[in-house]
Amino acid sequence: MRCGFERKDVPNYHQRFDGWWCATGVEGFNSGRHYWEVEVGERDFRLGVAKESALRKGFKSLNTDTGYLTLRLERGTELKALTVPFTALPPGLIPRKVAVYLDYDQGQLSFYDVDSRSHIYTYNESFNEKLFPLFGTTEIIKDLVIKSPGSKAYCLCPSLCLWG
Repeated sequence: MRCGFERKDVPNYHQRFDGWWCATGVEGFNSGRHYWEVEVGERDFRLGVAKESALRKGFKSLNTDTGYLTLRLERGTELKALTVPFTALPPGLIPRKVAVYLDYDQGQLSFYDVDSRSHIYTYNESFNEKLFPLFGTTEIIKDLVIKSPGSKAYCLCPSLCLWG
């Protein structure tokens, strides 16, 4: 995934963002455990999940009040969980590869730094609607790379590993 300056002629349906440079996964989840990794590079990013009912039009904050559970790197130095109010994370904690682990049934969404194999943040919430993976970047040179479970060499899952 990469930001672009060329406007595409695409249908403007209710699930498409028209403000933030973000996209959601096509597949949503309403049960089970799910894991994906994202190479975020060196630019600002937003990662997490969007609830099916999340606001996607305009420049509303992508936080828990608008239907998002997200992690954001801002200005290359400020890592935040977009709670209300936001939760500032330690200044030295700037991951380049982020693992996202969703345990829908337990109501947890966790983020990990893949390289250091360390926990970043966990949202705890009772989920009652479909959740869609969320990806956002301001990167215009390099792609934000989303890794599928099949490319997983090891697992950062906090409980029983999903990949055996």
